[in-house]
Amino acid sequence: MPKVLVFTTYDQEYAIDIGAVREIRNWVQATPIPSSPSFMEGIINIRGTVIPLVDFCKKINPSSDNGEKKAMVIIENEEKTVSFSVNNVSDIIDYDENSRKNLPDVSQGDVSTFLEGILSIEGRVIFILDVPNLIKECFH
Repeated sequence: MPKVLVFTTYDQEYAIDIGAVREIRNWVQATPIPSSPSFMEGIINIRGTVIPLVDFCKKINPSSDNGEKKAMVIIENEEKTVSFSVNNVSDIIDYDENSRKNLPDVSQGDVSTFLEGILSIEGRVIFILDVPNLIKECFH
């Protein structure tokens, strides 16, 4: 059964394949990077490794007040390691493939480029993130 990490931003749940998650940490203030995009909080130092910190709230909605950030989800793929600040990490879920649905055609804009589907579990609607595209969108 596939397994995902679920986190909350703007009272909406998002899921990341657990295989892409390196670690979860309490949120810390980043060192700002001059002339970086508004969603880029800066860089953090994790055990001697400098990692960019992206404000996930501002990535999905640049004009919003992002609320209280409580956690950082550090994800990696073959190319990059990135940390995303989120409001809350809530669950690790095993799900049946029948719970996974395609995105409706009404999805548009920047967010739909890094969403790969929806989980419908026990009345919850959880957006599944496409990790490679999400990372690519942050650094293109």
